[in-house]
Amino acid sequence: MGVPLTWLLRRQDLSLKVLAGHDGLDREVDWAHSIELADPVPWLGGGELVLTTGLRLPASDPKQRDYIRHLAKAGVAAVGFGVGLSHARVPDALVEAAEETGLPLLEVPLPTPFVAVTKAVMERLAEQQYEGVVQASRIQPRMTRAALHGGAQAVVRELAVSTSTSVLFLDRDGARRASHPPDANVPVRLGPADGAAAAVSTGPDGVVAVQQVRVGPRVHGRLVLATDRPLTPVDHLLLGHAASLIALEAEKPLRLRDEQGRVNGMFLRMLLDGAVPAAAAVDHLAEAGFPVRDGVRVLAVEGGNPRRALESAATELDRHGLPLFGTLREGCAVVLLPAGHTETAHAVLAGLRSRTWAGLSTVQAPENVPTALREAVNAASAARARGCPGHLVPFESLAGRTLAASPGAREALDALAAARLSPLAAYDARQGTELVASLRAFLEHNGQWEAASAVLGVHRHTLRSRMERVQGLLDTDLESAHVRAELLLALSVWQGSGHTAADAASLATASARIVSPSSSSASEIDSGGRKRRTLP
Repeated sequence: MGVPLTWLLRRQDLSLKVLAGHDGLDREVDWAHSIELADPVPWLGGGELVLTTGLRLPASDPKQRDYIRHLAKAGVAAVGFGVGLSHARVPDALVEAAEETGLPLLEVPLPTPFVAVTKAVMERLAEQQYEGVVQASRIQPRMTRAALHGGAQAVVRELAVSTSTSVLFLDRDGARRASHPPDANVPVRLGPADGAAAAVSTGPDGVVAVQQVRVGPRVHGRLVLATDRPLTPVDHLLLGHAASLIALEAEKPLRLRDEQGRVNGMFLRMLLDGAVPAAAAVDHLAEAGFPVRDGVRVLAVEGGNPRRALESAATELDRHGLPLFGTLREGCAVVLLPAGHTETAHAVLAGLRSRTWAGLSTVQAPENVPTALREAVNAASAARARGCPGHLVPFESLAGRTLAASPGAREALDALAAARLSPLAAYDARQGTELVASLRAFLEHNGQWEAASAVLGVHRHTLRSRMERVQGLLDTDLESAHVRAELLLALSVWQGSGHTAADAASLATASARIVSPSSSSASEIDSGGRKRRTLP
């Protein structure tokens, strides 16, 4: 906001006189600048009151007219010509050109120093800034009271009325949540909600200011202010205050949801540890509004930021009116889902940008959630082994799941896993290697060196070396289809994820994928004098 020319003209101590451009006296002065160059335009930004005594004014009338025309084109607010020094009176050519261009031309009498005019403008600008602060201090409490009693709509209305502008609150998806006037529209195209925190756009349709409504990393939408005049510091101050109030209003249910999520996470950890009786688990889930009649599933998300995965799950479940039961376990984000919410699991992954792999358990009773967790973690490991970021692997798609679900068969598989995989896990723990993960990738990719090494991020010769080490530790032949099938079944129940980040093994996709031994394999004699095959 500048100083109105009419205010300066009312200052009797300055004795300014209008010689031309009466129709432009409604202009505002952003600054008063004394300059005696023949062409001052390169040093002007527009909106100035240019003060000159004409010391270097061209002598010819045409060039004097050009002087005024250039200033008018530069967007100066007015010209103050000091008389009594280099010119006894303002040249007629200047007056004629100023009248022609509509540029206000003021005569500054000799007793009025330019510094007095500049000081008057500066003091008035400071007064206006202070008045703006006072105005904002009176409006802000009204906006706060509006937020307490009427929510976002009341805040938007108070901001629009106080600033004489149009205001809209748009959510993350760009949908209108509040506006004043009710038919207010955004005259420009907006970018994504999680873009710039604040932006101002000026165009033929006016000025649009956009302020992001957020608390920390959580973006609730944008507050848009549109007007046909330049924005003032008070406008920006009130826009920011309104955005903060709306953000706090939007956070109320989310903070309550987050707190409930922490309690639910604690309950899920107890459920996973088997510390909650079956009846109590069903009662608690039902009271929380979590449907359990048809059973539950467990979603395990591996990789990326586990807490971001939990936030994505909370958002997706909230869309269905469901609470979040989620926690961190075995390096994964673990989420409890109702039996019929497979699509919700896909939506959780879709909301993540980092490289993640996910597994979904079979439908289980609430008291069997620990079993569901093992299934989900194994399926997530299978997804990682297949090298498909963002891919969800259901446990049902893994071979051998029926055996793992049978108590008797499960006991036998656990013994097999302990006998076959414990030596590898122990070696990994001592040496910092990843033999279990490498074996899993090798088997998941049907013994194809290129594909398996690409998933692991190592050279195929490195993978060959690791498989040779596995054969030596297990005293077995990986070229044998029977050996591969046995190891795949062992991996289906292996719970060695605590040793390294990649030790959690998954079930192989199908026993039918196991290849037969290659006839081109060479033989060698091991340290015990036994003949065993080396990998091709």
